[in-house]
Amino acid sequence: MSSGLDDIAPAFRAAANRWPEAPNIQAHYADIASTFENNGSSLIELCKSFLETICITIINELGGNAPANGSTTDYVVASLDQLGLRNTRGASAFDKVLSAYNKLADSLTIVRNQEGSVAHGKDGFVDAISDRHARVYLLSADTIIALLLQAYDGVEPYILKTREPHNRFSHHNERIDSATQVEAWVNEDGVVELSFRAGSLEDGFNIRVPASELLYYLDRRAYVDVLDALRGITTEAEEESVPEEEGAGTEQGKAEKAEKTGGTKESLSEKFEPVTDYQGKYADQVSPLYEFILHSLLNGNSRYATQVQNFAYTLLNAMEDMAVVDWSKRHSTRSEVRLFVKKLTKLFSLEGIQGNAIDQIVEWLSQHIEGEAE
Repeated sequence: MSSGLDDIAPAFRAAANRWPEAPNIQAHYADIASTFENNGSSLIELCKSFLETICITIINELGGNAPANGSTTDYVVASLDQLGLRNTRGASAFDKVLSAYNKLADSLTIVRNQEGSVAHGKDGFVDAISDRHARVYLLSADTIIALLLQAYDGVEPYILKTREPHNRFSHHNERIDSATQVEAWVNEDGVVELSFRAGSLEDGFNIRVPASELLYYLDRRAYVDVLDALRGITTEAEEESVPEEEGAGTEQGKAEKAEKTGGTKESLSEKFEPVTDYQGKYADQVSPLYEFILHSLLNGNSRYATQVQNFAYTLLNAMEDMAVVDWSKRHSTRSEVRLFVKKLTKLFSLEGIQGNAIDQIVEWLSQHIEGEAE
């Protein structure tokens, strides 16, 4: 065996190149090449396994069902059938060619049972496989694999199940890209929403993908960059999930908390109760805040009037106990206020206030509620 495997049986390498992302095919090919170069005793078994792996891969890529515990011939016949090369038992001239390939697959099994020394075990004094038998076996398997690859490149994989890369369907991609309308936005939970409309899909359909999932699968480097950028920053999800300290709800717990914070401010979570009348420190801001929310954010929808009024009362009442030192510098303050506003929208069923509208309310507060001195 002085010549390389690729010189004698190039279809093995062609199959490995055809599916570069398939780890099982790549490992099989490496094992066969190594065994061939080193006169290994498992060459026949590896060739048989590789051929069956190619058959099963093709069947799955085309949306078929591979035979359960079938013989090599069963896998070859099933893959050829899936490729549209069905033996019609003499109905066409090509049937003789297909019959010859089936007989070749049968012969491989026979040779493997007689000459193979690994799968079922043999007497220890049986001679190792001869160069002649090895070449015959390689050439036979190579012939079948070459036919399968050539036929496979002439058909289109089953898109719903295929593992082929996106560029395999360039003819479809160009058609979709040129005639599809796509709109994108991000909802209040940070989920990317994509709306697609094309052809007869007048109503279209939406796909919702969390930012983390979108980055993880499309740009892993960007995923890591965003993760690094968030180090040391408390997110809303983390704020919502922080458990209340044991005893914090008791009078003693409140006293201890007040002592830790200087005894002057309450947490916004302690102010999360509806207020239906407000005459406090920011009473002069009730009307401007009401007008801003109802007319700028809710398009003057009067059915929300009472809800917006109580929303404004509750929010401004809570702001009295919000220790805002510097709106421009205290990111944690903005996050806490934003989280509280978000909870109030749910409390008062203001479904129209989401995402960017919540940010606009926080911005309004930062302009109308002055920060306090440290």
